[in-house]
Amino acid sequence: MTDHLSETEVSLFRERTIGPAERERIDSHVAECESCLRRILPSEDTALVYSELTEALLPDPSDEPFHLSNAEIRAFANGSIDRADRVISESHLDICDQCSKAVQVHTAGPPSWRAAFQFTPARAAAALSVVACLVLAFVVWQRWHSRVVDQTVQKNATQTPSGTSVSGSPTPAQAEAPKGPTSEQFALSLEDNGRKVQLDKSGKLTGLEELPEASSSLVRSVLTTKNLSRPEVLDQLSAPSITLLDPTAGENKFSLLGPSGTVIATDQPNFRWQALAGAESYTVSVFDGDFNRVTHSAPQTGTQWTSTKLQRGMIYSWEVVAVRNGQEVRSPVAPAPRAQFKVLEAEKLRELTRLKQHSPISHLTLGLTYARFGLIAEAEGQLQILARENPNSPVATKLLRTVQEWRNR
Repeated sequence: MTDHLSETEVSLFRERTIGPAERERIDSHVAECESCLRRILPSEDTALVYSELTEALLPDPSDEPFHLSNAEIRAFANGSIDRADRVISESHLDICDQCSKAVQVHTAGPPSWRAAFQFTPARAAAALSVVACLVLAFVVWQRWHSRVVDQTVQKNATQTPSGTSVSGSPTPAQAEAPKGPTSEQFALSLEDNGRKVQLDKSGKLTGLEELPEASSSLVRSVLTTKNLSRPEVLDQLSAPSITLLDPTAGENKFSLLGPSGTVIATDQPNFRWQALAGAESYTVSVFDGDFNRVTHSAPQTGTQWTSTKLQRGMIYSWEVVAVRNGQEVRSPVAPAPRAQFKVLEAEKLRELTRLKQHSPISHLTLGLTYARFGLIAEAEGQLQILARENPNSPVATKLLRTVQEWRNR
């Protein structure tokens, strides 16, 4: 596999909501791709995980010697053990003669058993004779059965009243037309930009076959649970309001309109704020996670400004300083929290671009992907279209309201 895993594949793999076939494919990929392995297991957790596994697995000198159980030995010998347990067992067999001999015994099997299944020319000839006899017996039975059926049909034909079929079978006019799929066979059905997306009662998703498996898995997971989880990144971008002892300290202020508390797709955000009565100019400043100012605007007379390019995958905060009557008025100020946003990672942007290239666009898939990445406004727009296409669907309505609640938190 030459391509790296997408962000959706990494996320679904961590949440264990991906299908067995896709999980096996990802297992094979990360076994050879150190880059994707680090994405699935973040580097900051590696040391802790290794330490915990070391403490848990290394025996104490006072402990009794460890040996493989009979069940583990049998599983290792017949090859039914999984990859992780095989690695552990092989490491133990390298240092334990007792378990190594037990595995050899199970692998070899009793001598009488091997002899019973040993290939010889005589046994091969006997097997061919048995097969030939079975084939001959089947042919004879088929011919006998055909004669019995023909005699029965002829007998019924002489006894059947006129106007009915000779064979007693219903006429074409009486035959019932084959039934196609009915709505009762599906647990959920949604209209999606000219296509019908359906989830049957066994969990099979149809209607999105042309999309990548990771995207289909995301849709299947959400429609099965009828629940859309709030992405963790939104919690990182929101902060509680600050309570002030002086209720008048927050007066004489103006508000920032956005971006705030969300992820944005562009790396050149457009900052917008409310006008302050009597203000002569506004200056926008953008800060990184360590509160270092990374860029700022010249004094603006309007109430919006487009930034220079910012680094993707980073979280930023911003503020506006208005000048009125020679004095500075800053926003945000307590009790309002900092205005924070995140610039979408390049890999996630490419995944969204690929989804948009499918025709017709799936508003359901695109809306759920926007939501998973934390782009609230874009997710709300796609799910609004889906809700209009499915006015009587409680699922479509619930998905839209869920994203709208994220915006209001």
